[in-house]
Amino acid sequence: MATETRRRDLTPPRVMSLVPNSSPSPLYPASQIQMSGTTRRPGKPPPPSHAAKRLALRLTTPLASLALLLCAAAGVLLYSKTIPASQIVGRSKESSTASTAPSSPTVESIEGARAIWELPAAPARGVLFVAHGCRCRPENFWPPSQRCPGCVGLPEDVAITARALRRRFAVLAVASAGDCRSLGKEVGAAKRAIQSWTAKNGLGGLPVVALGASSGGYFVSRLAAKMSLAAVVMMISEGVFDPAGAPPGYPPSLFLHMPKDYKTAALVGRNVKMLRSNGVEARELQSLELPLTPTLLSDRIPGLDHGLSERIWKVFSEEGFVDERGYMRKDGRATPWKNAVVKRGFWEEVSQWAKHIQEELNLAYGYHEMTSLQNDEMLNWIEEHLK
Repeated sequence: MATETRRRDLTPPRVMSLVPNSSPSPLYPASQIQMSGTTRRPGKPPPPSHAAKRLALRLTTPLASLALLLCAAAGVLLYSKTIPASQIVGRSKESSTASTAPSSPTVESIEGARAIWELPAAPARGVLFVAHGCRCRPENFWPPSQRCPGCVGLPEDVAITARALRRRFAVLAVASAGDCRSLGKEVGAAKRAIQSWTAKNGLGGLPVVALGASSGGYFVSRLAAKMSLAAVVMMISEGVFDPAGAPPGYPPSLFLHMPKDYKTAALVGRNVKMLRSNGVEARELQSLELPLTPTLLSDRIPGLDHGLSERIWKVFSEEGFVDERGYMRKDGRATPWKNAVVKRGFWEEVSQWAKHIQEELNLAYGYHEMTSLQNDEMLNWIEEHLK
């Protein structure tokens, strides 16, 4: 993925499996660093005023109720005509990955590489190219469906795709040639794939944005030096740059990282300064840890029910995997949660969600994981740079 000096990031070291027959995580093992975090709980809505109560009593007559229903129906009809349905569905859960997921992907080979893509319901305003990390794949960004039965649909990945589609971005993901991406010929191949795909689908005149996570972040940082991009997003990655710095015309750059990964955070800070000194707009976003609650998993993983989420949370509480505030004591990859579930006797129910749960546990700990927590802030920044 990176140069010889960054081989630690090219091929992550193996993590000793904590559960029999479990596959190693595609992300780095975490250092055991404790960090504090804060959360805000929404306050309760104020009680209705006396005037509101009197008004409610007056609306209990049949005639008044009928009038109220007609007004409400008219309001819904008017609202549905002014806002696309894709933006209405799931709006109450904008902060959750359980909102409306993409459902119409196309799987095909582009320039000899396996690719998955989807167009938004409304005319596209831009193209989002997403580059996965080591030992990951495009299928993580779409849920299983008739059009993509092999898709995995990891919650954070799908949330990024879904939000981008709702914001009218055409989304394209191309598989790496190996476990990790190379930074030589593969960069040129990705450029050709993007150009041929946009031309074929009538998107050739639209601005292109590239987003890459982990090794994908290194990849898109190099891609941005080889083709015209409106913006580039490096997630949990500091990018790879030539010693001379960024080349002329390098696009605005956003680094979305987790500060608990202090080595990457320090390198991100260094590269932000370098880019700015080269006249490139550069911004830094941080994704912090969050507490594990009884419904966090069901709130963020579509299809996982509240009851199962609560049972898993109870295991974490009883085993001491979380502290008194609910924060993970260790990285999800270093927490023997699978063994604990097996011991409780309900692993069969959990096994189909193991990869999804693992991603959310890593996210909760806040160390080197895909994150959709800053989706809106990230996409707002991207939209500011569309030409």
